[in-house]
Amino acid sequence: MSSNTLKVGDVDLANPEIFEKAVPHEYFALLRKEAPITWQPQPDEENGGFWNITRYADIEEIEKNVEVFTSRCDISPMPVPQSTLENTIDHSIIMSDPPRHTFLRQAIMKAFTPKAIKKLEETIQTCAVDAMNAIIDKGECDLHDMAAYTPIEVVAEILGVPAHDRQKLFDWANAMFGSSDPELSDPQRNMMGAFQMFSYARRLGMARRANPSDDVFSMLSAAEEDGEQLSDIDLGATFIVLATAGNETTRTQFLQGALLLIEHPEVAAQLREDPSLMNNALEEMLRLTTPAMCFARRATRDHVVNGQLIQAGEKVLMWYVSGNRDEAVFDDPDTFNIFRKNANKHLSFGATGAIHRCLGANLARTELRAMLQQLVTRLPDVQLGGKVDRLRSNFTNGIKRMPVKFSKAQPTADASHVTMYASGYEAALKQGANAAEPEVVLQASEGHGIELVHLAKVVLELGVPIIIPEGPRGTRLMVDVTKASWDGARLKAVGAPCPAGDWATVSADGTLMIDVRATIETHDGATIFISYEGRSDYSKGGTAPIIITPKFETADPRYMWLNKVQAVGRGHAEGMSKLIYDVYEVR
Repeated sequence: MSSNTLKVGDVDLANPEIFEKAVPHEYFALLRKEAPITWQPQPDEENGGFWNITRYADIEEIEKNVEVFTSRCDISPMPVPQSTLENTIDHSIIMSDPPRHTFLRQAIMKAFTPKAIKKLEETIQTCAVDAMNAIIDKGECDLHDMAAYTPIEVVAEILGVPAHDRQKLFDWANAMFGSSDPELSDPQRNMMGAFQMFSYARRLGMARRANPSDDVFSMLSAAEEDGEQLSDIDLGATFIVLATAGNETTRTQFLQGALLLIEHPEVAAQLREDPSLMNNALEEMLRLTTPAMCFARRATRDHVVNGQLIQAGEKVLMWYVSGNRDEAVFDDPDTFNIFRKNANKHLSFGATGAIHRCLGANLARTELRAMLQQLVTRLPDVQLGGKVDRLRSNFTNGIKRMPVKFSKAQPTADASHVTMYASGYEAALKQGANAAEPEVVLQASEGHGIELVHLAKVVLELGVPIIIPEGPRGTRLMVDVTKASWDGARLKAVGAPCPAGDWATVSADGTLMIDVRATIETHDGATIFISYEGRSDYSKGGTAPIIITPKFETADPRYMWLNKVQAVGRGHAEGMSKLIYDVYEVR
């Protein structure tokens, strides 16, 4: 569609497929000119959509007005269930307001001071050189491997993640940031990635409290708010933000910057001849390509922005990718100009002076300078070797694959220790894609003569799971049942205040096997012990039913009839914190 025929409303900014082809810059330019604040319908979202904020000044106003616009909301355009947020990044630094945000920021800011980054510079330079040495003698590669290595190594160093666990950081980040791209993720991998990160953070936090080190996670584990240490959920949420945002956006920006330099070889030549130009060139890359394209806020009360009433409870999407090309701020905004005098006014790290401006901005700049300097000096003739595959996302301006070719050269040192994180993830994806579908050999028959009589609707609320990967039968999940209710005409009960647990294993083919032991108390005081096993197809990411076979034990004469009941239940997961079953007596 040409810019001459493009009209307001023609592009659905809630649809990530739009961004898979390219960022719709022409449409954003049209919105800035004719309709800088527009309503984007999104039927699956709680409030039916969000407001698109496209001008620089309006984005800046909203981001700085923390009293009216809260960060306690889904941060992306994707309709993420509240239960998912509650079990992943809820209560993290990016989803908090003062005073909690102030506390969390102070707890981790020591890791991002100029002094702390100076200490990391040697590590960053070494990683950038190692990543280049790992590819330079091949003559071709997916540049994603070089892009992933330094950010992963640096964030792992900051968090105290040992080398053997660092591939997991890459995999988890891809599963979560790529959740809208069916090639990279799916509901199962997205959910499991969040579970695994929480479980990992929980164990890491316990270890750091027992044996503190000088890493960020030791600081967080020891930090206290009102005399209490952070909870497991708080630690997990903060770990997810630091471990994913700390590596995903940096590798995205490196790939986008490298693509600009390949498309503008004359600029790469200028940077080779005069390395002092790199600082401003990097700011221009951040402005022009914007790795995190948007962030959300929610209005706490009615408020007018640029003449448009935003009602209490409504969500606003601040499109940084549009504000960074606002003609009112940047002359000739679509041009890549490394001499632009105000290039550093970009919004890619958030608005200057706003409380949510990225803590790791200077760390990211340091990494990117080192990586890009390696690229322009050691691969002077680099060019694309195939199609660049973009991420299907309206949140992250990501690149999945970027094949390049170049003249081979000798590495300056051995790089056999360098992990190719992106290639490792690709190999795992291919292995999963090539798995054969099991043959259906048995189907249920009609006329079995069985009656199902409804016994109760069961709702189980779950705590943060402990994940034990690579067990003999697959990945094992162990989770506390924090709240339970049974509601039926013949049975009304809630979970008893005593230990209850739910464990499950997920095998390599996606088979979910569960085992539950629990005690409930009826509305009239009876105590009933319940156990059940069940199975589901977890490869469908929570959409397949969970079939269970409950057994009841009680000594209360009013409910001893339950001891003879043969029961079956059909359930499903609602987000990651709730299971809902309909349990039937089989007659």
